[in-house]
Amino acid sequence: MNVLVVVPRLPGTGHTGDRVRTELHLEALATLGARVTLVGGMPSGAPVPSVPGAAEVRGVPMRTALLPFFLAKAALRGWPLQSALCDGPWEEAVAGLGPFDLAIVLLARLHPRVAPLLPDAPLVVDYVDALSEAARQNAERDPALWRRLYWRLEAPRLARAEREAARTAALLLATTPFDAGALPEGTAAIAIGAHLGPPPPRERPPVVVFTGRMGYRPNAVAAELLLREIWPGVRARVPRAELVVGGADAPRSLRRLASATVGARLVSPVSDMRALLSEARVAAVPVDMGTGTPIKVYEALEAGCAVVATPAAASRAVLDGVAAPVRTADGPAAFARELAALLSDEGAAAALGDRGRAFVVAHADRRVLGLRLAGLLCGAGKGS
Repeated sequence: MNVLVVVPRLPGTGHTGDRVRTELHLEALATLGARVTLVGGMPSGAPVPSVPGAAEVRGVPMRTALLPFFLAKAALRGWPLQSALCDGPWEEAVAGLGPFDLAIVLLARLHPRVAPLLPDAPLVVDYVDALSEAARQNAERDPALWRRLYWRLEAPRLARAEREAARTAALLLATTPFDAGALPEGTAAIAIGAHLGPPPPRERPPVVVFTGRMGYRPNAVAAELLLREIWPGVRARVPRAELVVGGADAPRSLRRLASATVGARLVSPVSDMRALLSEARVAAVPVDMGTGTPIKVYEALEAGCAVVATPAAASRAVLDGVAAPVRTADGPAAFARELAALLSDEGAAAALGDRGRAFVVAHADRRVLGLRLAGLLCGAGKGS
């Protein structure tokens, strides 16, 4: 079985959910014994990385100097403006490839650019996130007015791209039931999940952790809210508490804010995310924008952290019809109370962490999810 996988960004070139999703596809295809050709975006001038699970990797250099041209092209053609971020010489990258038994494309914003280049083979579109729904949320909730205006313009373009991608696809995928419900009919939900490590420690100091790629706008907004409005209320109740904000691509403004916040520190990048989580009693997820699998929730649960999340984030942490065992809090004051309560009651935090770890073992084991995905891809390749 020869498979072409086309992605906006190659694994090994940064820290984003679509890169992690690509890794899950490669793991799934490996169980089928498929020979995979992986084509994806990468920084211009960088060497093409070796990607486990791919027999051949072709990189498409992302030329930032041409971004104004790519934006104009996207605007004229009715594509999502985001497609300009992953435009480049795709024709050169796919030239001479094939034949293939299956083609997989990640993200609706990439599909318009590469659709004419795809082989005559069954097509799998993995939306990963419901991008148009995320755009609608951002248009209402982003603190910056200019960003809200941009997302109002972008949301219908993303919705159009999602519909167009579905027209010729044999299989449509998303990462959560929430996202699948906001995407074209027939979209199946397969989570990314988490790799299972050894049993984590139960005894932990009064540490709160917030994790995620800080270059991702919903994470940056949540981190600022945590530092400015939530954390002072926690420290007032638990003076010994410590906050660690950890993730790649932290902007200078967030670094300055963390350094000026009593009892807080920022780690960016994080060399060992599981080790960081295993030292925390509670994981805070005050994220109120965005769609897709809340990877940070599953990673925290796997590491035995008690988790406090917004209702919006918790609503996407549902697997096999079972909600993840997290506490929810709506608003800075309620969030501070919940964090302080778990920091002050080590037994309650440990019990909630145990329940979370059991949930991941039962429902979010990455190996099991990879096998489920493999079954769907196999069916799509056979035309079923």
